[in-house]
Amino acid sequence: MTDDRFAQREPAMDRRAFVAASTAAAAGLSLAGCAPSVEKMAETGDAPSEPQEQAGVWTTISCMQSCGGRCLNKALVEDGVILRQKTDDTHEDSQEFPQQRGCLRGRAIGEMAFGADRIKYPLKRKGWQPGGKNFHPELRGRDEWERISWDEAIRYVADETKRIYSTYGPRSVLVPSAFGSALHGYLGGYVGMWDTNSQGSARLGPSKLGLTDNAKRGQCNDRYDMATNAETIVLYGCNPAWSAMGSPTWHFLAAKERGAQFVFVGPTYNASASMLEARWVRTRPGTDTALLLAVAYEMVRQDEAGEGLIDWDFLHTYCIGFDEESPSRDGEHFLGYVRGDYDGVPKTPEWASEICGTPAEDITWFARELGCDKAVFIASSFAAYRCNGAEDLPQLMMTVGAMGGHFGKPGHACGVYYADSASDGPVNLILTGGSGEAEAAEALGVDGPDFGFEAPDDLIGSSELWRAVATGSYRFVGNPCGIDVVPGEERTIDIRMIENGNWSPMRSLLDTNQAVEALRSDRVEFVVNRSFVPRLDAQYADIILPLCSDLERDGGTLMGTGDGGREVVFCYSQVCEPVYESKSSDEIDNLILEAMGYDHRGLHPLSERQKTFNEIAGTTVADGSADNQVTLVSITQEDIDAWGVEGTPQEGLISWSEFREKGVYQIPRSSADDGYGYIAYEDFIADPQKNPRESESGKFEICCQWKADALNAMGYSEDTYKPYPTYHVPVEGFEQTFDDWGAKKKGDYPFQCYNPHYMRFANGVFGNTMMLASILEHPVFMNNEDATALGIEDGDTVLVSSRYGSVLRHASLSPLTMPGCVGLPNGAWAQLDESGVDVAGAVNSLTGSVCVGMGTAGYNTLNVKVEPYAGAALRADAAAQVVLAANE
Repeated sequence: MTDDRFAQREPAMDRRAFVAASTAAAAGLSLAGCAPSVEKMAETGDAPSEPQEQAGVWTTISCMQSCGGRCLNKALVEDGVILRQKTDDTHEDSQEFPQQRGCLRGRAIGEMAFGADRIKYPLKRKGWQPGGKNFHPELRGRDEWERISWDEAIRYVADETKRIYSTYGPRSVLVPSAFGSALHGYLGGYVGMWDTNSQGSARLGPSKLGLTDNAKRGQCNDRYDMATNAETIVLYGCNPAWSAMGSPTWHFLAAKERGAQFVFVGPTYNASASMLEARWVRTRPGTDTALLLAVAYEMVRQDEAGEGLIDWDFLHTYCIGFDEESPSRDGEHFLGYVRGDYDGVPKTPEWASEICGTPAEDITWFARELGCDKAVFIASSFAAYRCNGAEDLPQLMMTVGAMGGHFGKPGHACGVYYADSASDGPVNLILTGGSGEAEAAEALGVDGPDFGFEAPDDLIGSSELWRAVATGSYRFVGNPCGIDVVPGEERTIDIRMIENGNWSPMRSLLDTNQAVEALRSDRVEFVVNRSFVPRLDAQYADIILPLCSDLERDGGTLMGTGDGGREVVFCYSQVCEPVYESKSSDEIDNLILEAMGYDHRGLHPLSERQKTFNEIAGTTVADGSADNQVTLVSITQEDIDAWGVEGTPQEGLISWSEFREKGVYQIPRSSADDGYGYIAYEDFIADPQKNPRESESGKFEICCQWKADALNAMGYSEDTYKPYPTYHVPVEGFEQTFDDWGAKKKGDYPFQCYNPHYMRFANGVFGNTMMLASILEHPVFMNNEDATALGIEDGDTVLVSSRYGSVLRHASLSPLTMPGCVGLPNGAWAQLDESGVDVAGAVNSLTGSVCVGMGTAGYNTLNVKVEPYAGAALRADAAAQVVLAANE
């Protein structure tokens, strides 16, 4: 059955005209080696026409990507069809009250959700049969698909789920998501996953170091303080111009216009650094610990020479473990390690330069810039923490900041500037309401099923997840993404069923090639996937259940990790009813439970519309100051009746109709002292006795015994971790690009590969969006001199290979990438050819199941080789969309 409304979304122009139009729209976004072509327009003589006024209603829609920005996204909708899109024009733009402007990715939401690759119907892999016998796992990813009815699909899923729970118990069911599964929790539990993901080693107990936990935000100051008071702003790995386009660049530009000097640290001089005219402190991927140890050494050396760089009062008042005044329990301290007292190796600029590639004189200059005689704002992204060997980096970043006294004062900050937002602070100005579902379920008292097994406590680290499925064993360490670390314990595991929700662990987690092996293992009897587009996980499933997108649901509120997480809340609405035969996740849960013979009200007692209403009705906002929370939305009985839900009328700052029509509520700002400002750690610095940190000492712990004990107890590495930051040679790091480090003899994989965020993708979102692919190719970035030595020219097809897999990409050459480094952007959806080469260039087709230190997912440093490709030239990304044949 065809959805006629959906058919209207098919492009009215052919591919050639589409490419021409979208290329013209991207005129200012060119990059060396991946600039949009204008030849198409020259060939056709076409030019973009003036926009015509059209009927329809401007509707706020979900910007359901994962860049962290959450900007205002508007669509002109007529009869459930998106005709055009725009962004925030609800008020005039200013620094005090910035528009929440969206980017080209948000404007591609319509194609991403309603493109030609949309999964329309329930699908079954032809070679799979239920019962755990004739399921032919070797055909996953190769098999053909057949369309089945919803009744058939639900019966397959219900029967197999019940069989596997009854036979093997919940330890046989894997949900490879850090967000878990309400359905499988209701059924008796499942094997879960912990994942450092975007935050890397910064997730290892920041509160134990005395830092603010990343989940609460607030390691740096807000945008007004940064733009007004900072004299030097260090962007450590940040590139908001690519990763979080919109307000962040405005806020940084405000600081630049006021006279702040910028420093950028990273392996590539990126777009943001160029825009801000930042001085480049180059460093190889994964070598940041070596760099900052040398910076600390130089700060001490220059301070002793009379430069006055170190705030000794700060170190002795607010910190423990820097020197002999507060050593660790074994009598050692950070200063002694930096000087080489314990290992005989002073951490000099020359020592670090050999590892990180930063010229020694640049390290000396950088150390001088971080001194206590100026207001320094050290803002790091999570990029440097997503590396093997980065376990000591959060503590070391804190230490270097503390040496300059850069905490708790106007213009001074040191920490993660969340999602490149340029405006940090705890999420306490606007708080969205809850769904009320858990309370309603508890009140009903409906018990879930009992299969006679205890709920498992298993959590598998993402770095070894696919290996665990394939081999049947893993190392249990509790949950290092917090403080729940236990001594490492080898466990056996027997995974028989895997359920994936609407995300892509095969793309997002390390080692896609190991994932393929795991899913083709005869251990795994049943794989079910819910999705609206054919990500790789759907292609390797046995049953695909077509999920509706956010655009097809009742709506809700969104708060981002950028500006939208502190001063702004969005309210998105439904564009259309679910297209084709797609259903919501709640609806699917309910159908499965009913088919299994259980009461779904124990899991989902409320309608999705009721949950959306509760969420909006419960939203509060700070009025006048962060401490004064008031109800945001006024709701009348007529509103409640019109929505067909239960509720109570209430008074708020904005009416129900206005909030839903505008789609945004934003707190107007005026200054850093307007009651909404934020200085990280200000209370602690004002009175450390009254406002201690959450660490054992109540201070910043430059020596933290918990950190050492936790890392050593996990047992992932043979290295011994100290309470203070030390250097560990990273697996897949720079040193391992050599066969002989002492002789400096390069090995088979002489380059370091890292994965920058890129304008075309928002992590794993938009890998299927051909409009963006037409505008922005997905290249591999290389230093031009490295390429010349290999006989590679700009735009050539190259084969990039690691110990674990290979990808094909076009080369983009520039002197702005450090020699010996290559950047493969994060976000592509793997497409493996028959030889196992990924022709789409996904990062995790190159990574392996490397699990060291705390088990950090080390995406940002791996060893590769790059070669000219002898086969046919790689086709353009815009011609590479995957469409499942049985979906037609």
